[in-house]
Amino acid sequence: MKLTKLVINDFGPYRGRNEFQLSTSQESPIILFGGSNGAGKTTLFRGIQICLHGRSALGRRVSESDYKEHIRGKLHEYSDHSADEASIRLEFEYAYMGEVDHYSVERSWRDRGKSIVENLEVRRNGKLPSDLDKDQWEDFLKELIPPGVSQLFFFDGEKVQELATAIEDDESFEDSLFSLLGLDLVDRLDADLSIYRSRKLDESGLEGLKEEIKELREEKEELENRRQELKDEKEDKEDRLAELETEIDSKEADIAQEGGAYADKREELKERRAELNAKIENVEEDIREIATDAYPFALAPGLCKSVVNRLKEESEKQETAAARERLDSELDEALNGEVFSDLDVPDDQAEEIKTRLQSEIKNRFQVDDEDTQLLHQFSESQRREMYGVVDQALNEVPENLGSKSGELESMVRELQDIESQLGRAPEEEDISPLIEELNELIEEKESLKSDLEDIEEELSTLETRTSRLGNQIDNKLDRKEDEETISERADLASNVQNVLSEYREDLAKEKLRNLEDALTERYLALSNKSDFYEGIEVDEEELNIQVKTKHGNHKPQSELSAGERQIFATALLWALAEISGRPLPFIVDTPLGRLDKAHRENLVENFFPEAAHQVLVFSTDTEIDDEYYDQLNDDVTQAYHLDYNQEEGYTSVSRGYFWSSPDQAEEIDLEGVPQ
Repeated sequence: MKLTKLVINDFGPYRGRNEFQLSTSQESPIILFGGSNGAGKTTLFRGIQICLHGRSALGRRVSESDYKEHIRGKLHEYSDHSADEASIRLEFEYAYMGEVDHYSVERSWRDRGKSIVENLEVRRNGKLPSDLDKDQWEDFLKELIPPGVSQLFFFDGEKVQELATAIEDDESFEDSLFSLLGLDLVDRLDADLSIYRSRKLDESGLEGLKEEIKELREEKEELENRRQELKDEKEDKEDRLAELETEIDSKEADIAQEGGAYADKREELKERRAELNAKIENVEEDIREIATDAYPFALAPGLCKSVVNRLKEESEKQETAAARERLDSELDEALNGEVFSDLDVPDDQAEEIKTRLQSEIKNRFQVDDEDTQLLHQFSESQRREMYGVVDQALNEVPENLGSKSGELESMVRELQDIESQLGRAPEEEDISPLIEELNELIEEKESLKSDLEDIEEELSTLETRTSRLGNQIDNKLDRKEDEETISERADLASNVQNVLSEYREDLAKEKLRNLEDALTERYLALSNKSDFYEGIEVDEEELNIQVKTKHGNHKPQSELSAGERQIFATALLWALAEISGRPLPFIVDTPLGRLDKAHRENLVENFFPEAAHQVLVFSTDTEIDDEYYDQLNDDVTQAYHLDYNQEEGYTSVSRGYFWSSPDQAEEIDLEGVPQ
């Protein structure tokens, strides 16, 4: 299915006829509707649903009178009167068995004073369907686009928030999930079959059993009425509890403004002050130890280097002098021997050779500045020790001293801040009246919590008793079934229920397996912790949904943060829409309001361009701002700006987004798109 045009006339804030071209291209699937709060975004969002499904779009429990009253409230108000007619027309393409048909669905209303008259017209390829009567059009639309499936593709902040809240409550989340999986239709069919079977059995049952069953049902009805009363009471108390939370927050803010936060922390600050004083004393002792060790050498780094250089020079001179003496001794001993005895060298020449050799060798090993006096008569081990001391003084001592000094400075600053806070803490008598009021609110809050616990306990007891009565009724119905000749239809209903039970179990497992794969892919695409999470696991038996981390740990979805639950809910709706097998457009209303920047970026980057072949996004300029608009620009086929005129009381529609010019918008809208 692909939407092509929406025409809205005198509906909500839209005055007269307003036409929206909705055609998109494969490369640019997004149509962007921008408007401030109250400009009419939600009216368009709901208007598409109402056009397709009428009263069903507002929920199964909405009565016909409530629906008509809702429509009356949507008739556009002019300055001197309200419109007595309104209409919404939606045009779309729908492919079936390889053939594409063009549909036009127009739902119009006329106010006759005492009543609202609704008219529905469906056209296929420009003509009224010849194979359908007019009273079959509603059912035809429900078959074409089932309301239970279409709700997956209509995203709004309220629905996502409701599903995110249901995640916290395992029971309500299970009901919501099965409903979105389409299993509630199977449950409804099973319940209808039970009613049908019960009626058939009552028709042919024994009088005594019928009377017993009647009494049991009356008792069960009384219990259910009491349960409803308790639920209403619980809702009232929960509302009051929410009000108390707000009042407590306000009172705590008043106390904090008066310095109550400082007063509450007085003892904690005193303990921290004592702790800091002890730590400061230890650090000062460490600094004193550094100062009494090699620190004095660190004060004269130039002198230390000179001493080291002098020690190295003296070491080299001592080594050279020792080598010369050893060589001189060895040479003298060798030349005084019989070196020249075997040579034909006269004695006077031999003596001259000896003298020259000794002179030449002494010159080769001549020590520079021989007259320089050795100042340090240190051994080699003593010199190495001196080198180590100097190295410590020049390298380790400054680093250690700097670290300790920084630590000392940080603690001294914290100590000064604590002293300042202690000085600002007010006296108890200044805030005691506020604290008394706060304590009264807290006492009422605890009392309400206790009442709610009692209500929950009684509800649990009633539920057990109701279930027991239901079992008794079923048993008596079974007795009737055994004692009577059951009609063929009752037998058939019973058999169908058995098959339906097996079918539901198998269908649920298959749906959950598909959901696990799709949800893993979609949640990792939207989560800001995709590098930490590995996937989603669904327990088919217990229906526990857990997030698996890279380390193999499991985190129940109910323990996710509020923002993560909203992203999880969005990913869940996306995955459910994917496995529904219906290629419908996504229509998204205010999807970013409660998300942080990281999750917003993931939705903009991974959800909007990829969610479907066609995506309609209704947004404020604080959700899709200029940064996200630039990021989505290549994926946006068309953009509309909804501007509400406060003085005239209507919304005007123009091409382009909040800050884009009409010329730019026209270029975006018309490029490669049939208008």
